[in-house]
Amino acid sequence: MTGEEKYFAKAREILLATSTWTLGPLGKPVDWRNGPVPGAADIYYNDEAHFRLWRKLPLVYDQLRPRLSAVDRATILAHFRARGARSAAWVAKQGDIAKVRRNSIEGAELSSHPIRFMPMTGLTGLALWDDLPEARAWWEFAYNFYRDQFSPWGGDDGGWGEGSAYWRGTFDHATFQDALLALGDPLAYASPFWKNSPYFALYNVQPYLHTIFGDASNAGRFNLEPTTADYFEYMARVQQNGAFLSYAALCSDQRPRPIDKGLAGLDRGYPVAAEFLVRNFGVTNKAIPPGQPLATLPPHRYFRDVGWVSLHSALGRPDDDIQVTFRASPYGSFSHSHADQLGFILNAYGEGLAINSSYREFHNSPHHEQWTRQSISKNVILIDGVGQLAKSKKSTARITRFEQSPRAVWTTGDATAAYQAAQKTQGRVQRVTRDLIFIDQRYVVLRDRVVLATPGKITWLLHAEKDLAWDASRATATIRGHLGKSTLTARVFAPGASWQGTVSTKFPVPVDSKYTDGVGSAYITGTWHNQAHLSIETATSANDFTVYTVLWPERGTAPTTPSATVSAAGVLTIRRPDGKTDVVSVTDTALLVR
Repeated sequence: MTGEEKYFAKAREILLATSTWTLGPLGKPVDWRNGPVPGAADIYYNDEAHFRLWRKLPLVYDQLRPRLSAVDRATILAHFRARGARSAAWVAKQGDIAKVRRNSIEGAELSSHPIRFMPMTGLTGLALWDDLPEARAWWEFAYNFYRDQFSPWGGDDGGWGEGSAYWRGTFDHATFQDALLALGDPLAYASPFWKNSPYFALYNVQPYLHTIFGDASNAGRFNLEPTTADYFEYMARVQQNGAFLSYAALCSDQRPRPIDKGLAGLDRGYPVAAEFLVRNFGVTNKAIPPGQPLATLPPHRYFRDVGWVSLHSALGRPDDDIQVTFRASPYGSFSHSHADQLGFILNAYGEGLAINSSYREFHNSPHHEQWTRQSISKNVILIDGVGQLAKSKKSTARITRFEQSPRAVWTTGDATAAYQAAQKTQGRVQRVTRDLIFIDQRYVVLRDRVVLATPGKITWLLHAEKDLAWDASRATATIRGHLGKSTLTARVFAPGASWQGTVSTKFPVPVDSKYTDGVGSAYITGTWHNQAHLSIETATSANDFTVYTVLWPERGTAPTTPSATVSAAGVLTIRRPDGKTDVVSVTDTALLVR
């Protein structure tokens, strides 16, 4: 762009230097134990390092080709031929791509990274189209994948089975759609998945830091980040959707936007800032649509493809909003998901209250493996101290109901399979279900049903950022939000059962001290503090349990407690702190709220 020789010289230097880096024999890993590994960036040795290089180098070469000598081009292309062949072969085999199916983890030995590397595979093929005959096969491989198989992590509803943070992987998948858009291909952004994918963030991610389902890299939290806001502005142009523009405008994160970083910040993030600039330039011929107020959207959304339900009282007004997210997913606890089936997260009035306790200092750390991935760190049920099977495709659940009425949203999840997978005795767990009812967009009622073939005890779990208390005499838990904006009261009823409760303020498996002592970067805006964990267990064993919970969020620092009773027939009478009284009856087939 500038015509300044120093930039060409540095780019040429990097292209030639990386072309000397060692690659192992095709299909075999490079092993440092067998000797030096210059560069150590072979896909079989360190696939992430390879990814950061290969998604850029051919595109740089494509821009500089006319300035490079024939000798330079021969040196670079010899390396590109070998690296590209290894990359495509690894992606195809490691990702079991031939067996991958849209909206399914069945059949293929699905792996997160090979799917993430697919846009790179296609775009490097396009960049080297006129240089390497085999590059056209790389393009075709990716083109057919996006046409026929994408996305295994979601379907027509736009969900992403790996969770809200890994949904950001769509940013890179979108680069392939950008190429199709530039080529005038009618498939660009045309599928229902692409039409609905942004709504997965819009409904599940608030502007402020809060916990989410699945792995999160910002000290266990997530929010509407500047890069996400930039992506939404872009998608508003591409899809002419004003709601996406309004969501982007909610971003309050002070980290730099890609448009402000320019070329100054070449960090580990991807797409890099320059790619966002090029992406935005590519659609400047499309008008910016007028903003659509988010209040005009439905306040609730069911992502059927991944088994997520997101409920809101004031969508688009985070300081007034009560948000409840519920998960019962066919994606199990596989990949970046956790053993959190039937779990819920409740945020209210600008902060997280009932949280998903989910730090990940680095992948597969002791804390991540033994706490974050496990059911004990979620707002779920344990059976004799055992939760759902972690890191398993078998640990599935399903949403069996999503119904809306004038006063309530009623959703039901069945996680029997997830609990059965973790039990030593086959057939012992006969039923584990949870009804979640959002009444008047003001408060939540839960009904948990557990049926066992042999007697056992159950444990009801609740987690908070800091201030969590248990009043055994009233079977009531209270959470005071760590920002002082709101509180949550939970009244727990189990006819015929009594509880033994404990509150802990330390993790049984501590967070790595390097992180709690301040290791990190400007990217990390969350903190690695201890959290609060409530565990209440039934005092006696039984075969059949029904547990009702009333969850009442409130503004300010003073919790308000609903007065509630449950009849022998399971009918709840709830005297609300706002002076109203509700009678709630929920069975397997009917809900009555009056």
